[in-house]
Amino acid sequence: MMTERNWTTSGTPYALVILRIAFGILWIQQALWKIPPDFGLARGDGLYYWTQEMVKYSFLPPHKVFVASVVIPNFVLFGWMTLLMELFIGVSHLLGVVNRLGALAALGMSVNLWIGLSRHPNEWPWSYLMMIGFAILFVSTHPGRIFGLDGWLSRRMSAPPLAERAWARALNLIL
Repeated sequence: MMTERNWTTSGTPYALVILRIAFGILWIQQALWKIPPDFGLARGDGLYYWTQEMVKYSFLPPHKVFVASVVIPNFVLFGWMTLLMELFIGVSHLLGVVNRLGALAALGMSVNLWIGLSRHPNEWPWSYLMMIGFAILFVSTHPGRIFGLDGWLSRRMSAPPLAERAWARALNLIL
């Protein structure tokens, strides 16, 4: 039987805050080069270029087929979805609001990038694995409750009379 260990120190919350905010800045910075309205479709650059590269370099055949047959034909829609998702992830981590949901979205986006671009000759696959690792860390902890809006929201959802409501308990699970 494994004995329970306390892996935290007094500095752990502050380390989580610094990592959470840096992760948020990373996602916002990455969202800023995805330029609407066509996301590089007309010039063949930007997000459109990198989406085409996923078709060439994806290591998972179903992923490659999905990108080629669904994403590319509906590229502008997926461009908007990508931009808005990256902004959501960034703001969620920067402000610490619905942070675990933002981390879950970051996990999905990071896995997608890893599958699609880790074999690209000009990419460093470990960067995607680190993004996956940070997302797992933030899904498995409550980093938004430390110097973030999730802390305030969680205290409100846990206090009577909201604590008795099912929607408040459900919301508190993702905070």
